[in-house]
Amino acid sequence: MKARGFLIAATAVALTMPGPVRADTGDVVKLGIAAGAFFCMANPGRCGLGGNRNAQPSAAPQRTASPPPRQQPRAADPAIRTDQQALNYFGYEAGSADGIMGRRTRDAISRYQGYMGYPSTGRLDAYQRQTLVGAYNWAQAGGGSAYPGIYGEELLRAYASQMRGGNYCQETGRCPVRNSDTGQTPIPDLPQANASMANACTSSQMVTNANGPVLSPADITDPDRARQALNEQFCSASSYASSRSENLLAGSGTTDATLARNCRWVVERMEDQIVRLDSQSAVEVAAAADRRVREIGGDPRQISDAATICLGYGYRTDDPQMALASALMLVGSGARPYAELIGHHLRSGFGTQRDPARAQGWYDIAFDALDRGSEPAVRPSQSGERVAIMRTALGGQGPAGSGPETSSSGAGVPSFNLQ
Repeated sequence: MKARGFLIAATAVALTMPGPVRADTGDVVKLGIAAGAFFCMANPGRCGLGGNRNAQPSAAPQRTASPPPRQQPRAADPAIRTDQQALNYFGYEAGSADGIMGRRTRDAISRYQGYMGYPSTGRLDAYQRQTLVGAYNWAQAGGGSAYPGIYGEELLRAYASQMRGGNYCQETGRCPVRNSDTGQTPIPDLPQANASMANACTSSQMVTNANGPVLSPADITDPDRARQALNEQFCSASSYASSRSENLLAGSGTTDATLARNCRWVVERMEDQIVRLDSQSAVEVAAAADRRVREIGGDPRQISDAATICLGYGYRTDDPQMALASALMLVGSGARPYAELIGHHLRSGFGTQRDPARAQGWYDIAFDALDRGSEPAVRPSQSGERVAIMRTALGGQGPAGSGPETSSSGAGVPSFNLQ
């Protein structure tokens, strides 16, 4: 075999050799050339170098592959972030509002387009974006209060009708009619099966505007008002969690992209506990959350801060699993009053299967912890009134079951640069 032929063969063998680590093409070529040169020096006769042992193999040209250009992370687009917030608000789950166009956002756009009768392209044109964002801003400003009982994507049609000068209630007969005996608008249960929390709270606000808020246990006169009271308390709790998250992050310089990445860490750590919610009691899952947080290890304050931030971020971005995972992590860290939020999620099916019976056990854990003097998780100055309203709405006090009060820690907990 001539030297050139051997070098080519050796290089080909090197290129096809299996191995656990894949090297750059340039490195593999150099390895093949070096192997061929070494063979020729040891076997000059077989490489066409004759019997002259002093002959040196001619140097073969080496070509080094250029390293691929490093990809820069895509910058967040404020317009896409607004689109994502609007899509999430109306129930088209686009994921975290990070300003990056991805498959989940395109799928959400396609569903929005299909509902509105537009071509499902996965990309918004100027008119479609104007309708989507206009409806979002209108609903955020309370414009949907004229359409009690209409929420979610149906608000888009109500908005479109209003922009044409129409009245969606009159056109469709879809808006609930007040009860002639009570003068109240019927109260629907919050939607279930991972529906939009933002939509549910928009609907709740409409009902509150129509019937007046539940301000004390005496205002709960029937099952409709009981459901309204619990809906109001969930929305109040999620709003408070969002505000507290924003306060903790103030001045940290944390971007939405970092928030999304760090808070995904919380979801991944508590996935097993979320799954347990469908089959185990509140006391059993709370104990499992305790063990999980202890397994993580680390600084207790850091894990508590991370879970508190991600709880609010989950509500702000309408991500029910993120909010649920964060509440479970807080409960596992010893902050038992956060069990109230898990009760709300189970009662309404946010991030888990709807199960009002199992929800009761989580409310009981929260109430028992508050009775024992634990720091309230929601609106501390109003905690007593809130608990009295919820206990009445739930039908009185159930059996307490708090589980062990443990304070756990969290190694590897993402940092938010808090001061």
